[in-house]
Amino acid sequence: MNNPSAEVKIKGKKMDRSLQQVNTILNLAKLTESDIKKDSHVLQFIPQILDSKQVKLLEVSKDTLEYINSGECLFIKGNEDAHVIICSNSNSFELKEAETSNSMLLMPSLLQGTLIEDTGSRTLKKQEVFGVYHTYYEMRLTRPKLQSLRNALAKYPYRGKNSEVIKEAVGQSFTELKVMIQASEEEIINQLQEMPAAKVRGKWRLLDVGFLFGWVSYLDSILREKKLSLEEVTLANIENWMGLYDTEDINAKCISLFMEVDGNSLRWKPEAVSQLFALYLLPELRAFDSKDFFTAWQQSMPVGVMTNEEHLNGVALVDYDSNPSLVKYLPEFELPEEINERLDILFRNRAKWTLQSITPYVQPLTDNNLNVAALLTKYARSSTINGVKYYSSKY
Repeated sequence: MNNPSAEVKIKGKKMDRSLQQVNTILNLAKLTESDIKKDSHVLQFIPQILDSKQVKLLEVSKDTLEYINSGECLFIKGNEDAHVIICSNSNSFELKEAETSNSMLLMPSLLQGTLIEDTGSRTLKKQEVFGVYHTYYEMRLTRPKLQSLRNALAKYPYRGKNSEVIKEAVGQSFTELKVMIQASEEEIINQLQEMPAAKVRGKWRLLDVGFLFGWVSYLDSILREKKLSLEEVTLANIENWMGLYDTEDINAKCISLFMEVDGNSLRWKPEAVSQLFALYLLPELRAFDSKDFFTAWQQSMPVGVMTNEEHLNGVALVDYDSNPSLVKYLPEFELPEEINERLDILFRNRAKWTLQSITPYVQPLTDNNLNVAALLTKYARSSTINGVKYYSSKY
């Protein structure tokens, strides 16, 4: 159908825009009718144009657009103490406001040029404009804010079934965690699997260090009594013996935390067990004479587990500059998530760090763009002493 004119509203008045007028504008732009599609759109601004505070523009990648079109949702998460992030089911993104000198028009629909047929007569179509924008938001992949997950669960420590005095379930449901934690559902699930947390009567809780120490020590006492090593028993043996200590789900979590299971073959995870025992021994004093600590640390280990000073990385540090030398309680999960604040604490506790010793403290802050070395290059100063590279405060 040929539509030779369309109405245009200017300053509250309606006027007709004709094809002749459009062609005049084409000539001024040094274009001809053959340079454009058959349909021309005449813009009409609605009387109550939308304020930029009412509707925000978000630029998304092709993958994100496909994700949304498939029926999935994006979740905006934030509070007064944290920057807003946006999450899909599997990833977290930071939002960055961007400016453009061009005017972006918000319209309910608009056919792309490739979808307009080149056959038929020239027509004019009215196109309503709901808003004019010069800013929009970009989505940039970022690391999830997962420290708050541990902090939330730490309010409800689990100290064993015999310590449960409240009949009602306490803790956080997964639905509650998804709302409060600035991370995607998949990232939260992965972190719950890695950290010492378990679901008790439908609520997630943090397993107390004292409880975990008791669990490993209880199993070790059974093995000592039977004069067996962990490698000599089966998973069924462990499940049977520990059934008296706690529930099946809790025991399964402890096994995953501290044992390597290969079919029916078992062995302790030396680093995980060593770090657990260090966390149990250190908090009361915060600092421990290193000679006494290393002796007590090894003596407390299960049969067959040997301690190594490197196992303290991310849990404690050894201060050889003090007299006597001290082992100081410094777990990664108690440090701030902001990189400058974290490095400030680390460098106040130790002036120079090797890459190996500082990595457990910096690794949780890395993302797809910056690995540990890149973060340290950006926020710290490096130096080489006797062929060994060290990192220290930039200021």
